[in-house]
Amino acid sequence: MTWATWLMGLIGPLALRVLTTIGLGTLTFTGVTASLQTLIDSAVTNWASLGGDILGLASVAGIPQCLGIICGAMTARVGMWAAVSATRFVLGTPA
Repeated sequence: MTWATWLMGLIGPLALRVLTTIGLGTLTFTGVTASLQTLIDSAVTNWASLGGDILGLASVAGIPQCLGIICGAMTARVGMWAAVSATRFVLGTPA
């Protein structure tokens, strides 16, 4: 057994696992992000349909900034979840 054969025997399965994880992680992240974006778009549409007085009062109270922070936190959490799941799958550690 040569060094090249031994090295390819070690790297081959790991490379396959990494490529599989990247594919699954990308697919999952894309799907969850698309559904989250649909919810955000729905909230923006409904926000625009509020009456002028209510919209002004909510804007003074900081509701738009609050909703932006919450949506940003949810998007960041999905990204971190996808990264951690991919790392666990590659390294083979239990959840």
